[in-house]
Amino acid sequence: MKSICFFSSYFSGNQIPYYVKYYLEELAIHFTEVVLLTNKKDLADSEYDFLSKKNIQVRLYDNEGMDFGMWYKALSEFDKIGYERIGLINDSCVLFKSLNPFFDWANSSSLDYMGMIETGKISLHIQSYFLVINKRAIPFVRDYFKVNGIKNTYKGIILNYEIGLSEHILKNGLNLGGYFNYSKRKDVNPSFILADELIKNGSPIIKKKIISHKYFLGDYLTWFRNGFNVDYRYYIDLIKKSNTNEPIIDFDNVVKEIDVKASMAYVTWYQIGLVVFRVLRKSFLLRFLFHAGIQLRRRLSKNEK
Repeated sequence: MKSICFFSSYFSGNQIPYYVKYYLEELAIHFTEVVLLTNKKDLADSEYDFLSKKNIQVRLYDNEGMDFGMWYKALSEFDKIGYERIGLINDSCVLFKSLNPFFDWANSSSLDYMGMIETGKISLHIQSYFLVINKRAIPFVRDYFKVNGIKNTYKGIILNYEIGLSEHILKNGLNLGGYFNYSKRKDVNPSFILADELIKNGSPIIKKKIISHKYFLGDYLTWFRNGFNVDYRYYIDLIKKSNTNEPIIDFDNVVKEIDVKASMAYVTWYQIGLVVFRVLRKSFLLRFLFHAGIQLRRRLSKNEK
């Protein structure tokens, strides 16, 4: 089967990060072609040597429209070549072990559009950091990109592309599904709130933000509300314990590259904040204001489409 994976990654400097190389090498096992899409830069000769040895192509694009902007340009460039499967994957997750179980599942399914996570949050969709598009759905995906073009706001990208693409697939009578199905969980983003459950159930990836702690201020309301554990060490230890018989990525190298900001003091202050939140939420007035704020945030998000 002729297939291609467009892997979108933003990084500074002229060296490809270790965790990105690890991801690319694994993807090269499962796609006949892999293309690294990244922001314009002068990559070191050693990095071109690595890509050449692994038979991985590279495209350097202006940084606009985030991952979907990169994918839009790549799909336009490779538009006339007939593939039976296209992967749209980004570096917002750290791949820490083999993708064999996922692709065993993907190859045995009859799905047209699939990914790592199927979620019901906001609307039924496949989370866009790991998408696999099979032959029947490819023309519909390409047409959707051509019509929608490049979006430049985060919420616009989420609503128009991550959610909109799944809706487009379903409206055209195609089927979709996720390796991990959380379609009935409309209350949480499983990639974060259920990260420990995903690890225990065999997920090969973890959101990079869980390690880097580069959260938005508004994220903390969600973390407090769900009792989320912000200590990245907890998740790394859980990954190691859950995969004792499998080779995994060197997390020491990953932590050094991602430049983790979470000190023990940060974790302690978060825990204190969580306790305070649990006390305050018992107040009817504060609970009302909190939920009113959540509803307002959701309405504003929809208006950013």
